[in-house]
Amino acid sequence: MISETRVVGSWTVRCYRTQGSLCDVSQAAFERQQRQRVLGVSIAFVADKNLYTGRIVVPLLVSFAKGLTIEIGSFRLANLKYRRCERDGCYVEGVFPQPMIDAMSQSGLTRGTIEIAAVNGKKVTLPISLDGFGDSLLQMKQWESEKSAPAASKP
Repeated sequence: MISETRVVGSWTVRCYRTQGSLCDVSQAAFERQQRQRVLGVSIAFVADKNLYTGRIVVPLLVSFAKGLTIEIGSFRLANLKYRRCERDGCYVEGVFPQPMIDAMSQSGLTRGTIEIAAVNGKKVTLPISLDGFGDSLLQMKQWESEKSAPAASKP
């Protein structure tokens, strides 16, 4: 189903075979001993609306009341609400604000953090690597524009 994949720094750019273009950049972090995913981030660009959508997946047993907080440099977005939980984790999904994408793309920043609160009250901070994020977005947009260009205009 995936038609193209490229790793750029800590991010993976993927484009899927669909009628239109469907590409995203993603990153996952795993707990080594149990080999369990502790964080998943996926971001896609919706060109006709000029906005970014995405999802963040964290482990189960999070506090819905406290939500999720993301910090990247001086950017902070608190109390993001979980939309659903499934067997593989709890999801924050929706439109990601442009200032968040700008902060993630800022040169000189190597990481951000996501803070979650467990149902037992314990706070957990998960790192997001920003290595290659800006370049991965450029790659994603390039592939999307190539895939959405009319066939007659392709060389």
